[in-house]
Amino acid sequence: MAENDDLHDVVSFLGETLPFSALSAEGRLEVARHLNVDYVPRHQRQPLDLQRMLYIIRTGAFELRTDNNELIDRLGEHDLFGINTLMTGNPNRLRVYPIEDALVFKLAEAEFMSLCETYEPMQQFFRQVSSQRDRLGKLKASQQSPNRVEQQLTQRVGDFASGQPIGCPPHYSIRQAAQVMREQRVSSLLLLEGDRLAGIVTDRDFRNRVVAEGLDVEQPVQSIATETPVTIDAEALLFDAQRIMSQQQIHHLPVLTEGRVSGMITATDLVRAQQVSPLYLINDILRQTDLATLAHLRHRVPVLIHNWVQAEVSPYEMGRVLAAIGDAFVQQCVKLAQLELGEAPIPFAWLAFGSQARMDQTFASDQDNGLILAREPTESEDHYFQRLSEWVCQALDQCGYVLCPGDIMASNPKWRRTPQGWIQYFSQWLDEPTPEALLNGSIFLDLRAIDGQKDLLVPVQQYLQKEAPGASLFLAMMTQTAIRSGPPLGFFRQFVVKSGGEHEDELDLKHRGVALINDLARIHALASGSLAVNSIERLQAAARAGTLSDESMHSLQEAWSLIAYLRIEEQSKAIRNGSAPTSFLDPDQLSSLTRAHLKDAFSTIKKAQQSALQKFAKGQHG
Repeated sequence: MAENDDLHDVVSFLGETLPFSALSAEGRLEVARHLNVDYVPRHQRQPLDLQRMLYIIRTGAFELRTDNNELIDRLGEHDLFGINTLMTGNPNRLRVYPIEDALVFKLAEAEFMSLCETYEPMQQFFRQVSSQRDRLGKLKASQQSPNRVEQQLTQRVGDFASGQPIGCPPHYSIRQAAQVMREQRVSSLLLLEGDRLAGIVTDRDFRNRVVAEGLDVEQPVQSIATETPVTIDAEALLFDAQRIMSQQQIHHLPVLTEGRVSGMITATDLVRAQQVSPLYLINDILRQTDLATLAHLRHRVPVLIHNWVQAEVSPYEMGRVLAAIGDAFVQQCVKLAQLELGEAPIPFAWLAFGSQARMDQTFASDQDNGLILAREPTESEDHYFQRLSEWVCQALDQCGYVLCPGDIMASNPKWRRTPQGWIQYFSQWLDEPTPEALLNGSIFLDLRAIDGQKDLLVPVQQYLQKEAPGASLFLAMMTQTAIRSGPPLGFFRQFVVKSGGEHEDELDLKHRGVALINDLARIHALASGSLAVNSIERLQAAARAGTLSDESMHSLQEAWSLIAYLRIEEQSKAIRNGSAPTSFLDPDQLSSLTRAHLKDAFSTIKKAQQSALQKFAKGQHG
């Protein structure tokens, strides 16, 4: 490209584009000098013939698809593609389709490789993006119930259509119609005779039928309109709208209610509808360049959960997708922190404990996390990880994952350890099961590496897999502790509700419900030498190992699913009503059938507790 003055806009653009925003102004200028700009026209269902280059989208939009044509992501301004080809040779054959006319900057392979060699954090960034896109492709392929999770495409067109239709009479001049569109900031205009639709004009009509043809702008706008446009009924599904717009190659679809115009649905509305998809949310999380916009994405999660509750998606499925979303928030916070603080001086992994590790987070979950370091840090290295941990924990708090009141966070130096340091902790707790050790065990034995060099956790897992099954005293005391709180079911199968206080006459579905099953699942998993962390998977592993009968496993799974579903359903209702979500439920609000099922679930827990007491503590209470 040309001289420095001519590159000012390009340098400014790179300053808002990850990872170039992390470079100095001089560094961005050097990159800009090596960029070439190319115009990419929209093709009909044809992928780009990608060269070995990095592509940076200046304007326009693209779709990233698998070899089987499964949609992975939609890319827009500031997004990148061609990374997988440059980094790995694109073995999964991801394809890029332009869906709008576009301008892209291109960086040749030689300059790309030189950039990666000069700036190690950039190479790490590109590797992460490449890996994330591969994972998203696999996640897309593994979704067995897309119509349940992608519930948005089965919603009514009328719920997503633009409200009051923007229109003008057919006798308006082309100039007047254009002025209306400019004032209303719309890309199409309905021609209306009362509430009867007489036609439609779009930006494309003005470009192709007026400007390109040199047409007199004082002529009636009806002369350039499509007089019998394709329409859709407000009661139709968004899926129908998407199908029609794709088949007809149109971007604007008037919506009719009882034959009268009631609104407009556009390609933008469909994109907005699809943004409540977990895949699109995860992609948006992983492309944010600043904390404020990242934190704003948290508001999409309640919409997702509400759709899943309406579709009766199982809590297990919800938990796994919510975990992927939570992991993405952590990964992006860690990335943004390193862009500000610099690359970590030694390899590390970010650990999740508790509900995030088990993949059963809800609206009310706080953060429990730590670090595992490749070796003992020096004083300056420890100072770096202190700043990194504080940055990420505070950022997660802004993203809706509130700070842990018990300070179980990486910002606490106590929870930043080498693999051997974590093994020493677990060894001490297993050998000397004091009340504090049992409490720590109930938290830290639910652990998962979610970012960084995850294989650092392997020695810790191997130690637990070998030593935990033989820690009979620890298992006995953990069992005794776990059954001190029982399910809220009294004599004659009556619910035992909370007396007094804010939640009087309500059931605690967390501490006297799902948490009791989580405790039992953890004990059985440890005894069987399983590395599973999710409670459902732990129960299944215990049954395979023979420490739990198949009948008990299935009964506990059903109990956990019912209680977890009721809990998250109540939280979803609270959010929609503007209330704070809790884990309490008024049993009087339940149907007689659900009440009976819930009583059976609590009975299952009570029996499983007694069975565990006999198995691991010889029937002795603590």
